[in-house]
Amino acid sequence: MVSRRHSLITFLALHKPWLYLVALCYLFTMAFVALGNPALPIEILERQGLTWHHIPEILAFSFLGVWLGSLGYLSSESLTYLDSLALFLTAVVGLAYAEVISYIKMFPVVLTIIFIPSFAGYFAIRLYNIHKSKNSFERANQQST
Repeated sequence: MVSRRHSLITFLALHKPWLYLVALCYLFTMAFVALGNPALPIEILERQGLTWHHIPEILAFSFLGVWLGSLGYLSSESLTYLDSLALFLTAVVGLAYAEVISYIKMFPVVLTIIFIPSFAGYFAIRLYNIHKSKNSFERANQQST
């Protein structure tokens, strides 16, 4: 018999490292900001305004997308309407973060830094899990025949 706690942990994908990596990357982001927001040593990137804190920030949102794509209620067979709930949560988190963090002028840039990695991470893990599920189903069918 599966306990309620185990079911909740699976449902929220807390047994996987993704959410913890989001928190760790966010701590690194804040540490770089606290250190004075040092610029990247690559001149082209420095001219674009990219600093060291952007690297863990982008990784954090990529891991956020992977975590949301790993939630236990999502189908392992195909993309379904339930995926819209996780994508909506990604959009809400991204908009809230961008509103708190950025100026009006930087809002589109911050949304780009948030949405591209998080949606890419989400669809990468979802499509990987669906592909893995279909392959294991096909192997099981081949072994049974």
